[in-house]
Order: sequence, then structure tokens, then C-alpha cells
Amino acid sequence: MSRITVGLQHLEAMVLRALKNLGLDEAEAQVVAKVLMYAEKRASSQGLIKITERTILPDADCSPIMSSDKTKAIVTLNGGGHTGMFVLYQAMLAARSAVEHSGIALVNTCNTRSSTGAIGYYAGELADAGYIAIILAGSPKVMAVEGGIDPLLGTNPVAIAIPTTGKSIVFDSATAAITWFSVINARNNQQLLPEHVAIDHAGDPTCEPVKALSGALRTIAGAKGSGLAIMFEFLTASLAGASIAGNPIDNRANTIICIDPRQLLDNDQFYTNADSLIETIKSSRSADRSNPVRLPGEASDEKAAQCEAADAIVVEASIYSEIMQLAQ
Repeated sequence: MSRITVGLQHLEAMVLRALKNLGLDEAEAQVVAKVLMYAEKRASSQGLIKITERTILPDADCSPIMSSDKTKAIVTLNGGGHTGMFVLYQAMLAARSAVEHSGIALVNTCNTRSSTGAIGYYAGELADAGYIAIILAGSPKVMAVEGGIDPLLGTNPVAIAIPTTGKSIVFDSATAAITWFSVINARNNQQLLPEHVAIDHAGDPTCEPVKALSGALRTIAGAKGSGLAIMFEFLTASLAGASIAGNPIDNRANTIICIDPRQLLDNDQFYTNADSLIETIKSSRSADRSNPVRLPGEASDEKAAQCEAADAIVVEASIYSEIMQLAQ
């Protein structure tokens, strides 16, 4: 695997141009570029590989996104086959509008067939606006329930973001032991997977990406991760009327829960409580004296900040080459 350093702004411009050349209109391309670069700057598996694997494309016959307001606090968006990142971005805007009126909002989406990317991006945007955000993302069925071997669940990630008087705290994690795109990346680079993250079609453990792609991923933390993944499947696909296991139609769902802490506690008490908790955690003793105790997302944010400060980013040479070709 060969990696090169390129200018950050240069790469951002090339990504946007490549997306447009792939057929995304201006609005969708702008959103997808932001979400992909958010992940790439954090060395996430949800970054630019999604362009080379073509998992960011809308349906050829997509229809307008339709919003159905069930109540002032509950909204469903029919994505109409638009790219998942653009639809979830619109859902984020709908959640922000609804929470201003009700203090709490639930927005779900259905009828998309492409990746929503790093969902921490959308959660962080809501937290930066002063709201607590919980986002659950549905995805293709590639993961087995603990104790099973059939791919019945998506990798079913969750992102939770908390506003503070300083930088928002964002937790973003799949319930799979490894992300689908980490497996794809390992296949593309002829690398082995870590042990205990995947099984082959027969249910035997495998470290070979090709066998894992035709088998199933395992859950994180065994039965605990499996339990969370199952619950998130109920809260996305089942709740939004999207595809559940056994349904051959690719119809993915996402759910956003948004809370305004100022409407729950007076005088910004939530922020006082949050800052106190952060201070307690950050000042606690570390098991590794060379490294302080970290908050969720802190290491990833530091990587992104370093890229932005240097206007430079390290990317895979093959991915950069293909993006450049698409951008021309």
C-alpha cells in the first residue's frame, strides 16, 4: 500500500470536481465532498474509498426528496434514491428545525441505496449548533448476529454528539468488529484482516478479505455488540419502513434523535454539568503515564486539525490517482 502527501485544499477541489463528473449535481456534490473529507482527515474507513468503489452515487432515476411531518417533532424523509449522504444531511436540517419548536425531535429516512458516510459528521454539526444528537445508520446486511453465521444485520453504526462550552464531543462507532470498507481496503491492498473479525460463507473464522466479503462480519464485543446492532436495526429499518433481513430490496434507513438541552434545564445547567464531567475525566489518572485520558473523538479531531493546519493530508496513491482521473 503506497501513500502520498498532497495539499488538502487541492484534494478537496479535486474531490468536488470528481463527484460532479460522476453525475452528482452541485448541491449533492458539495455535501458528499464535505462528509468524505471529514472522514479522510480523520483517517476513517468512511473516506475517499467510497468514490473509487462508487458507493456514493444516486439512483439513475431518483425522484425529489419528500418530507412527511407526522407531528411537529416527528418527520420522515423519503430519499427518493438520492445519495445517502445528501438525504441524511437534509434529515439533519429537518431535525434542527423541529427541535427548535419541540425541544426534542425524531427524524428518520428511507429509500436510499448508497452510503451515508461517517455519521459523526452530522451529529457533530447538530452539537455545534447546541443540540444533543443521536444518529443511527442502517446499511447493507453484511454482519452476523452473535452465535450465527448468516449476514442478517448491517454494520449499524451509532454516533452521539454532545455540545459543550468548548468543542463538541462526538462518539462514532460501528457495531461491527471491523467496518465493511476496511475489509474492502484490505482486499484492494492484498492485506490480511485481524483475527476474530470475520467469518467465511461456511461460518469458519477467516482473515482473508475475499472470504469475509462472501461470508459475514462479526459484531464488536460479542453478544453486547450484537444486542446493540439488533436494537439499532429495529430503530432504523423497522421504524422507517425500510428493508429488513430477508427483504432483497435495497432500501436503507437512518434515524436522528435530537434534543435541546436548554429546553430541559434552565440557565445552561446542562453545559455546567457537561463541563464538570469533562474536567473530571480529563484530570483523572491515566494507566499509561505517557498519554492522558482522552474523550471520544479527541484523537480523530487532532488528526483533522493537523491536516488543516498544514494544508496537507496523506492518502493512498491509488485512490488519489483515480480521483485525479475522474476530476479531469
